[in-house]
Amino acid sequence: MKKMKNNDEIEIESAEPLSPHNEALYEAGKEMLKSSITTGRDFCHFMVTLSTGAIPTYLALLKFVLPEKVVLSVVGLILSVIPPFVFLVSAIVFVFGYLPTTSSFSLDIIEEIKGVYEETIMRRKKIIEIGLIVFLIGSISAILSIVTYALGLSI
Repeated sequence: MKKMKNNDEIEIESAEPLSPHNEALYEAGKEMLKSSITTGRDFCHFMVTLSTGAIPTYLALLKFVLPEKVVLSVVGLILSVIPPFVFLVSAIVFVFGYLPTTSSFSLDIIEEIKGVYEETIMRRKKIIEIGLIVFLIGSISAILSIVTYALGLSI
């Protein structure tokens, strides 16, 4: 234990080696800290692929449920085009999350490193939340569009 004296000196009462349990917890915390930036970046990369892949999947399903010769109204045409557009916007949002940080910091100043680290984590978290919301909106609109045409409802 550390004990402060009146003249700001530190006196160490006892020094014990880390227990295996505490050492494992320390290593787990260290790994979580190191991998948190790459985990968010990898997730954004995955979602760019998923969002762009959703566009041809939606169009293939739409082609499958629409009759061979179909004339869509202006509203039906607009509603059919919204999901791919929203998926594209989602992919663009996730690209911003994938980009590397542009902040500069000194490796000699721990507080700068900590600040940039926390800023990067929070920025990427916000981008992921926005991207997921946009992707879910695209998914719901795609499902509604396909179900509407599959049931033969006219729009």
